[in-house]
Amino acid sequence: MDLDVTMDMVVFQLNGDDNDLLIAAAPAQAQDSLRQAWRQARQERPVQPSDVTRVHSTWQPSHADYAFLAETFTEAEHTYVFDRPEGDDWTDALEHARKVMAEVDGVEREEGGRERIVRAERDGEWLPILHSTSAPLPLSASLPLVEGKLYVGFAKVTITPQGRIGMSHLLRSSLEAMSDEEYLELAGEACDNLKRGLSIRMLPDEEHGNLAVMERNGPCAGSAIMLPDFHEQAAGLVGADRLIVGLVSPDHLFIAGEGSGRAEEIREAVLTSPDTGSELVPCLLRVDADAMDVIAERPR
Repeated sequence: MDLDVTMDMVVFQLNGDDNDLLIAAAPAQAQDSLRQAWRQARQERPVQPSDVTRVHSTWQPSHADYAFLAETFTEAEHTYVFDRPEGDDWTDALEHARKVMAEVDGVEREEGGRERIVRAERDGEWLPILHSTSAPLPLSASLPLVEGKLYVGFAKVTITPQGRIGMSHLLRSSLEAMSDEEYLELAGEACDNLKRGLSIRMLPDEEHGNLAVMERNGPCAGSAIMLPDFHEQAAGLVGADRLIVGLVSPDHLFIAGEGSGRAEEIREAVLTSPDTGSELVPCLLRVDADAMDVIAERPR
């Protein structure tokens, strides 16, 4: 990956096709970097502004370039990665961008990492993704479920022929650019995809109460906790309004009534979980009709 953040890398998507891209670069601090990039792109191919359906840049445009975007690409979506600093001092902004890009580069250098991301972007389906920090990657979109403890983002997810999971996370800048209607459409699609393949195994015990195990034919069963009807459905299964929910891993979700004998089993499963392969720290939740709280986590 090119880590020269002093350049504004600009990608012009043509006709809604992710495989039809023009890429150009201009000095990031230039007030007309987008205009310069467009001039370079047109030297490569004489396309028309009306062909452009998305413009993605490393840096937030200047006021002059925002005007250029609005006048030139009237129907195109625009996203960017890093906020443009106020004033002329770019020292802190460039240092922050270098650190972020170095972290992303490390993830992509993992064996097969970049290939899995590309495959997910091309073939994947949107799913909600749980994590225990504000974002699994510095550029990813993230929304709090339990502030400071548990968050949800969105990613296109696929399974490779080798059986490995590929993910392409929704960028924070893309989420911020969405209208309320666009966000609700994305979240609805992700939740509908998640519901497909979900199944529940009931493990009844007359003495200790019911234990529900939520599984999925595919990844991310644990993300079911953010479904709008999760509490209602789970409470009906275990016969209790106040629930203890164990996120043992992103793919394993245990549910029991608070105060039941099974609740302690779930706590033990969470605290001793061997899962270390995700951004989700195994945790124990208390869930009722009004709230969700993290009451225990496996030691990090």
